[in-house]
Amino acid sequence: MSSVDERELAEVRMIEEGLRSAYDGDAERVVEALSRLRDFAVQLVHLEITAEYELDAKALIIAMGDIGRETAEKRMETASIASVRALGEVAVEAVDQKRESLALKALSVLVSLALELGGKSMDAAAKSAAESLGSFGKVSSRKKMEVLTGLSEVYLMQLSIKAMEKNLSETWDIALSFLREIGSSSAEQAMENGAVGTAILLEELGTAAVRGRDEPRVTNVIQTLGKLGRELSQHGSKSALVQTVWALEILRILALRSKMESAETAGKVELESLSTAGILDEEQNLEKIQEIKEFHQHILRRS
Repeated sequence: MSSVDERELAEVRMIEEGLRSAYDGDAERVVEALSRLRDFAVQLVHLEITAEYELDAKALIIAMGDIGRETAEKRMETASIASVRALGEVAVEAVDQKRESLALKALSVLVSLALELGGKSMDAAAKSAAESLGSFGKVSSRKKMEVLTGLSEVYLMQLSIKAMEKNLSETWDIALSFLREIGSSSAEQAMENGAVGTAILLEELGTAAVRGRDEPRVTNVIQTLGKLGRELSQHGSKSALVQTVWALEILRILALRSKMESAETAGKVELESLSTAGILDEEQNLEKIQEIKEFHQHILRRS
């Protein structure tokens, strides 16, 4: 038997072991299987690009997702955390090696599992998924892979909405923090559209919180936008700073109309702390913002 055949046989056996252990509710063995599957997948990421290796790696990613869904169904928190972490590590490694197709597959499986965990109110596991999505987004930004960066942000926003609906405080806090960090990283890499997109997504998240009459989270988003704005100013990201100020003013007005006094006051404070001197002309900003919003809507329709 060749070394390739031995590897493939070992992969199949480990997939079977992971699924069987998940069905049996054996968390320890699930975690062990996921660790081995992650190692197999990472090894394939580093091999030469061939159709066979690509399909093999994607099959491993799908299998990790299947195991994760089974652990979520059985509410096995520790095993579910291991699943999203394994997927996140493969996704990040694929980005680092510029294997975009594999990164997209791992990201797709990861966000599907993340939303399922959030829907089941498994806060610790959903928080871990948010951390994996956030790490993926930051690495994608540093590699200047704009599409992957934008996808990670949209998916973090979706998970944030789920966290708000299910009152998952840990997931909410981590997802919100990573959204800001990715936006700041995009600005640092001179990826202006990515930074603008972050401010747009935070505005949409804040608007959803207003609709849900959730003043503490409206205030969270406003304060996050203020911190993002100060970081954008340091990076000289003028167009994104305009969108951030715009988002703050919209949320401040919505908070005022909804009689959310604390959130409205927070909006005033953050607006006063920001300066938009030297911004691009308004028409140019509107065109850029509309293009990015259309990109977001396209992603949301697909997912």
